[in-house]
Amino acid sequence: MPGGSRGGSEGGTAPTLSDVLAMLRRRAILITFLFVLFSGVAVAGFVVWYLYFPGYRAECQIECISNLPETGLSVEQQRLRQDEYERFVRTQALMLKSPMVLSEALRLNAVRETDWFKNTKPTDYLLNLTDELVATPVRGTNIMRVAMECRTKTDAAIIVNEIVNQWYSMVKRRSAEDFTSDRLSLLQQELADLSRKVAQDQERLKLIAEQLPPGAIENPGNNITSQEVRQYGETVALLELELSQLEQYRSIYNDPQGVAITAEDRAIIEQDPEISQLVQSAFVLQQQYAVGESKFGKNHKHMKQLAAQIEAVEQELTRKRLEKLRERRADMREATNTAYDNTRYALFVARENLSRAESSLQDQDALLFDYRNLDTSINSDLEYRLELEMHIKSLDRIRTQRSAINVHVAQPAIDPVERSTPRLWLMPIGIFLALGCSLGIGLLLELLDTSVHTTQDVVRHLDVAMLGAVPDTDDEESPIEHVETAVRDSPQSMIAEAFRHLRTNLQFSAPAESQRTLVISSAQPTDGKTTVACNLAITVAQSGRRVLLVDANFRRPAVHSHFRGVGSAGLSNILIGEGQLSSYAAETQTPKLWVLGSGPIAPNPGELLSGELWQSFLNDALTQYDQVIIDTAPVLLASDAALLATSVDGVILVVRANESSRGVSRRACRLIEDVGGHLFGVVLNAARARRGGYFREQLRTYYDYHADASGRPLSNPPGEV
Repeated sequence: MPGGSRGGSEGGTAPTLSDVLAMLRRRAILITFLFVLFSGVAVAGFVVWYLYFPGYRAECQIECISNLPETGLSVEQQRLRQDEYERFVRTQALMLKSPMVLSEALRLNAVRETDWFKNTKPTDYLLNLTDELVATPVRGTNIMRVAMECRTKTDAAIIVNEIVNQWYSMVKRRSAEDFTSDRLSLLQQELADLSRKVAQDQERLKLIAEQLPPGAIENPGNNITSQEVRQYGETVALLELELSQLEQYRSIYNDPQGVAITAEDRAIIEQDPEISQLVQSAFVLQQQYAVGESKFGKNHKHMKQLAAQIEAVEQELTRKRLEKLRERRADMREATNTAYDNTRYALFVARENLSRAESSLQDQDALLFDYRNLDTSINSDLEYRLELEMHIKSLDRIRTQRSAINVHVAQPAIDPVERSTPRLWLMPIGIFLALGCSLGIGLLLELLDTSVHTTQDVVRHLDVAMLGAVPDTDDEESPIEHVETAVRDSPQSMIAEAFRHLRTNLQFSAPAESQRTLVISSAQPTDGKTTVACNLAITVAQSGRRVLLVDANFRRPAVHSHFRGVGSAGLSNILIGEGQLSSYAAETQTPKLWVLGSGPIAPNPGELLSGELWQSFLNDALTQYDQVIIDTAPVLLASDAALLATSVDGVILVVRANESSRGVSRRACRLIEDVGGHLFGVVLNAARARRGGYFREQLRTYYDYHADASGRPLSNPPGEV
């Protein structure tokens, strides 16, 4: 599966249900511990609450009944009656919890002798009693419920009954005094004043309506006055246009030096009989001249006479035209001036009419404004008068009956027979909440942990191909002294098998000719890129290919320390022209594996790795070996890996489980792609075999499968010499 395509979003895809379950399995120990802890706290809290802080609830029920007859009421009257009940019950509930009633109850000896009173601070008597006492109407009934909860079984009933008695005494004293005749008289006087005001406003409204033209109230924009304004406006516009045209004609005919003539004037002059006769004569003579010219020639005596006659007629025609033009201009001057004066006067009259119509319309609008305001005020007063009449009727009925609603205690408070709190069903709820909190904390820790843990994290958050995962050495059952050469030293270990899987996945990720040169890099120095490079080179060599392992990490070279025979000279010597590859490559104990050390540390690694000698070195290496594996510096700490990525077939990025963060790994992948490098995929190094991980069952199954004939697992597999 080829890598290098990162089409996902920056934050990765959302976790699925299986991912959430895997998170919970990974945090199973913590979740179990928290669940036991929280459940223990919940159960212990419930037991302490049940044994030492119980609650006993006492309740008193008060019924509100009506003395008015129930027969002969309409539906609307019944609804009003029920509204009166509900308002009365809510009012009484507020009065029962008023500071005056509660303060009187707190002075009673029966209340002062309760454990509740003795265990409460003197400054908190009234405040605590207000908070703990409940007085609410029962919806859909005429019952008011008064209740309180105390730790001592008898305290609640005593306090509730004493408070209700104090409230009941106050209600009896104020039952009818609130509705006196004086109050009713004031309201009746207000009703009479309001009725007079409504009558006066209605009379004024009638007078205003009489002053308005027909249709002004129903259709203000289309009444007689509005139509007159529109008509006069149109007339003024037409007259102004006509006057403008007449002014143009006046400028033409009143100019004493002017010779301008209109087409109409020219047509009228040409239609004059004298002009028409002269034009006809000139035409006949021109015809005769044309005939004689072809017959006698221009110099003939007869032709000269005809020419003289034509000239005389044309001169007479020109003179007549000028004469007729002067006459026409004089006539038009007089007619135009007369029409102009008449039109100007008509425009003056039209403007006067328009002004009067507009003034009348403004007066009409003012009357309409007053009419609407007065009509709104009348409607508001009528609504208020209706409410006032209903209120007066209600007060009159209450005064007549002395009390519209009576109250009495239907059920006094008695000592409770069992605890009201805590309820047993609270314990499973507490345990359920403990489980929810434990699961939530476990998931929260997983979501807050931004490091890469699993191969799913690599695929989801980095959106690159997953080439392989290498287990952590702490989970390995076979003893591994040097993990950098685990494939050679412990070929039967799970780590060695993981690198063989990596080799297989790499072979299937692309054709062999397109992965001959590989760069092994990482985002951080401790991710294990050198371990992956060394073991991958060994596994590829064991498959029969000639492999060259190159240490191109000029910052902190480490490959030479894991293979014998690697000298102090190496790649840097080749890149400065001090020898050829065959002079420095060292053959290792693994057949078909050669190692080239970094050589002396260069002060300018970037320039060496981007020069022409580097490309020459690669070409030389490819002629001698089947595959070249290059270990280089971390991609985020130096530019070496980015430079090499552009000159090799592909890059393998090493990510260390539980240490490399998602953001750092994403930046490393993006940096390789930004320079045009081909990212084959990611190797997850040091993956832990924890609950919900990847290698716990694989490790156990692997070693069970490789057990010897006696059934004993291979805990000490032989190493390669």
